[in-house]
Amino acid sequence: MTTLKITIADIGADGWYNGPVDLANFDGNIEIDAGEGWCKFKSSLKAVGYIKSVGSVYAAGDIKSGGFINSGGDINSRGYINAGGNIHSGGYIKSGGYVYSGGYIKSGGYVYSGGDIASGDYIVSGGNINSGGHIYSDGHIYSDGNILSGGYIKSGGYVYSGGNIASGDYIFSVGYIESGGPIFSGGNINSGGHIYSDGNILSDGYIDSAGDINSVGLVTCKKLTSGEVASGELVETGAGQTK
Repeated sequence: MTTLKITIADIGADGWYNGPVDLANFDGNIEIDAGEGWCKFKSSLKAVGYIKSVGSVYAAGDIKSGGFINSGGDINSRGYINAGGNIHSGGYIKSGGYVYSGGYIKSGGYVYSGGDIASGDYIVSGGNINSGGHIYSDGHIYSDGNILSGGYIKSGGYVYSGGNIASGDYIFSVGYIESGGPIFSGGNINSGGHIYSDGNILSDGYIDSAGDINSVGLVTCKKLTSGEVASGELVETGAGQTK
């Protein structure tokens, strides 16, 4: 497979790519070594193979790779970000659309998406994870900041947040759920392990936990269907939903 190497000679003084090759649908790999600053593209950046950059990458369109996407800096797209393999950023990841990865998603900063965030492996963020849609991972979800979802949060492993966890729909985790702040769910909360919160736990549906539930405040739900509140005050507001 052909590998196109982009250097500083292909970048204008304003940081925009001005090379001779159209990269809106490149049949090969793309390697960008133009320093640690920004390399910006006026349309989409798409490769049949992988995309690798020493510095930060910005596209006014989509960023899509049939393989991995790896950046030593930030990854910023006004459209979607889609990789057949891993997405790895030394800085933040920001997308105006969805973020899809066939492998893991790992960011040294925050992960922000105007749409869904979906990973075929784990999701790890050094900052917040914020999605305008759902957050889905085949592995664990880990954030040093908040985890905020406009839709559901679903994890094939554990869910850990150094801040708050808030979901517009249900929260489902094969493993435990831990938060450095409150946990809020617009639907049910289902945990294959324990649930721990340094704030209140609030569910608009039922709470189903395979382990103990620990909160420094209230544990509020329509019904606690399994698990035991080891710390905090249980408040059941109604009959709840059935499994």
